[in-house]
Amino acid sequence: MFFQIQAFEESLTVLMEETLKKNQINIYRKLFNFVVFCDGINNCFTRTTDIASRKDKEHGQRTLLRHFSKWLFLTVDPPLSSEVHADLDNIAIAVKEKCVSGSSTLKVSTLLWKPNGRQWSQVGNVTNNRRMYAAFVAPLFPNTKYMLNGRKLKIGIMEWEQFCMRTASSNDSIVYTHVCTDLFDSLGEYLNFTYQLIEPADQSWGELNGTWSGLLGMVARNEVDLCGIPYGINLKRSKSFAFPSILYKSECQVVHRKLSANDNHWMLLVSVFKWEVYVCGLMTMAWCIGLHTLLGRYRIGEHTEAKESAACPPSTSGHVMTAVLVTLHEGSPQLPHSRSGRILYASWWMFCVTILAVYTGNLVAIISVVKERTPFNTMGELAESEDFKVIIRKGSSFEDTYKNSNDSVSKKIWTKVLATRSANMGNALDEDRHYKMLLQSGYYALITYSVTIDGMEASINNLRRMKCGLGPIDMSLPFPLNSPLAEIFTDKLIRLYDNGVLEALSRKWYNTQREEYVPTRPEIDISTLRSVWVMCASGITVGFVILGAECFFNYCVNKN
Repeated sequence: MFFQIQAFEESLTVLMEETLKKNQINIYRKLFNFVVFCDGINNCFTRTTDIASRKDKEHGQRTLLRHFSKWLFLTVDPPLSSEVHADLDNIAIAVKEKCVSGSSTLKVSTLLWKPNGRQWSQVGNVTNNRRMYAAFVAPLFPNTKYMLNGRKLKIGIMEWEQFCMRTASSNDSIVYTHVCTDLFDSLGEYLNFTYQLIEPADQSWGELNGTWSGLLGMVARNEVDLCGIPYGINLKRSKSFAFPSILYKSECQVVHRKLSANDNHWMLLVSVFKWEVYVCGLMTMAWCIGLHTLLGRYRIGEHTEAKESAACPPSTSGHVMTAVLVTLHEGSPQLPHSRSGRILYASWWMFCVTILAVYTGNLVAIISVVKERTPFNTMGELAESEDFKVIIRKGSSFEDTYKNSNDSVSKKIWTKVLATRSANMGNALDEDRHYKMLLQSGYYALITYSVTIDGMEASINNLRRMKCGLGPIDMSLPFPLNSPLAEIFTDKLIRLYDNGVLEALSRKWYNTQREEYVPTRPEIDISTLRSVWVMCASGITVGFVILGAECFFNYCVNKN
């Protein structure tokens, strides 16, 4: 009980601050029930409601007293509805009137929200013997069943392709579509509110550098009633914001562009086999040439000597060409005469036919089928990889994880992140576009939420995922710290989550089933066969060089 308006104002401030820390709706509804006796002097009604409305904006997140407090004013002349500037939902007034018979009656009226504005509506009468007439059939505070009573909420928003897409904007409004608008329309119908979308001036997601910036900064400064984009919940954010029920469950994943095993077209002709195969093949060829030359020069047995011709025996170069022509599927005019030489020649032929068949088949497979190359399988391999650079969005919850971690792998990851970041990014949207371009170019790995990758795969093909090894991450809509609206939204969000409505909204706008991108018939162009052209050009060049050398040698011989 207070007899001075100043004492009431001070006590109300303390009560609101202590109650908000408890963050329970049932406590809000029990503590904020006021009965005010006014004598019509010093504008008691207007002063009291104005103080309550002002305190609600300063300490109650524009919600605590507005929607949960109940005010009953007694023995005062009702002011005109146009004179009421308070935003309080539940205001009732009892005016004492004398009847002709000498008895007195209290006429009770409630200030209601109606399409044409706030208006007083009589709900009943009370006689002087405190008995209620039958005419008193309406509840004293009917606004309580209408939730937020058509309140217009300010919602901070930014474009996040898997949740919210910006379609148009003007000087007066911003138009977004996709999951966010469907969600807010559903919540608005249930909780009886409308909303206005507001973008942050710096177009950033928000970082903590003493104070919060960007979209989260608008929420922290109470410039908006809530954030319309779900954020990952971590310790730092939970100390600065209130989060209602979980909206999404996501996990940390690394995404990068798939790499082809045959990207190096310069080495196409020698990429069919490993180097050990080529070494063993050359050693086998050298051994066969030497043995073939030996068997050609030393013939044993009378049968062999009888068939010797008067012609000169083949030279060493002839034996070499006989072995080389087999690899080119060409015959030789100088075949072995001995049985041992023919057996060796047939064995070498079968060996070359088998090797060439395997080589041809693998070469066709490499050209016609794209084979994926896995550059890393763990976060440790990513940290040690010299080819891949790492990306983490500014303001992401993973930024704090890797920045403040004492783990050696995380430290290396964070060092690579700092080396990749560009200082010229104007806002978060430019940063997102820049990171997508880097992903498409290859050799960049992005650490982000799995739901973010789901949205990226709608526009970028040929991506590969890998888990980071961190636990599941809860995501929800940030509200100002200790905001009563977070409690109001919790019940409805739980219903939407349990009933599968959120998943259905996602399926409406996106195909959540990932399909592997496998090119079935890639086009073969000159760049793919560049090594073949290089080999052909090299052969022609060497041939002309040898021809020139022979011409020069013959010229010198004839001159002498």
